[in-house]
Amino acid sequence: MTNVNTLIAGSEKLDIDLTKDEIDKFILFKELLKEWNQKINITSITDDVEIDIKHFIDSITPLSTGLFKGKKKVIDIGTGGGFPGIPLKIVKEDLDMVLLDSLNKRIVFLDEVINRLELKNITSIHGRAEELGRKNKHRQKYDIAISRAVAALNTLCEYCLPFVSVGGHFISMKGPD
Repeated sequence: MTNVNTLIAGSEKLDIDLTKDEIDKFILFKELLKEWNQKINITSITDDVEIDIKHFIDSITPLSTGLFKGKKKVIDIGTGGGFPGIPLKIVKEDLDMVLLDSLNKRIVFLDEVINRLELKNITSIHGRAEELGRKNKHRQKYDIAISRAVAALNTLCEYCLPFVSVGGHFISMKGPD
């Protein structure tokens, strides 16, 4: 059995009480991540505790902002291995989530995760933000555009802001560098 203490303790610090079903989904997500990471490069973070902290807890941290109250339409730009989009969706299942990534092999992985975790109202799209943001189907259609560790802030703004609806929010999850 996977040790979930780090995940539970980290979520409790954010005032998020994970249900058994949510914990089970995080466990399965971690198993799939580690399995697929042996086939395709998804993440350099492979230690269980590091995955819990740097991928799962970090990804759900924006829930503490209050911006996710109510039903929201969210796009995760440059999602990579599904971060932060899938952890956000696991904890707040009423989100209408779109995962965008430019590498099709990651989209194949994300589709497998979505299917195995039985997540609803979540779609993965293979594409580039700078192109998709110009299309009427996606331009200014999201309450929240979120991105984590994708590009320098000025570039990230150019990628993400076209997706944000009037009155919406752009969340840039940047590290200390």
